[in-house]
Amino acid sequence: MGTVRVSLAAGLTLCLMLVAGPVQAQNPGGRQAGGTAYYTFARPGQNTIEVLVLGGQSGIYQVGENINLGQLLALSGGGGQGGRRSRVKIHLFRLQDGERKKILEEEIEAFASRSQYPSLQDGDVVRVETRERLNWRDVLQVTTSVVSLAVTLLTVFEVGRFD
Repeated sequence: MGTVRVSLAAGLTLCLMLVAGPVQAQNPGGRQAGGTAYYTFARPGQNTIEVLVLGGQSGIYQVGENINLGQLLALSGGGGQGGRRSRVKIHLFRLQDGERKKILEEEIEAFASRSQYPSLQDGDVVRVETRERLNWRDVLQVTTSVVSLAVTLLTVFEVGRFD
């Protein structure tokens, strides 16, 4: 009975390490929640506006009043990681008649091919929505984790062993 408890405890510990280990490894650190980043991109004495950016390098951006959405996205790193794996969509919200309304929703490819980018106003909100597509590496990583977990459980509970 004692060896079963030790085996069970060891098996549960291994399972937790296999499941929680990759989750911790995927979060390399960075900024902690709770604070808001504030960025200033304006010349001294220049009239400025404040725009909230969600996604990319999120924060409140104080920028020159003549900046457009394309320039703000370049400053905030809102173009996504690039490549065929990521899908990026740009949303622009503006306060009109006391309500915040969406005035632009566009994929990054269509947005980049515009001849002219929309101008910004004080209080605008820009949301950069990024979606990553799965590829064979992601599937392989999940499959490896599941197989490792299954082998560990079979070994710990001695399934298929005939003594």
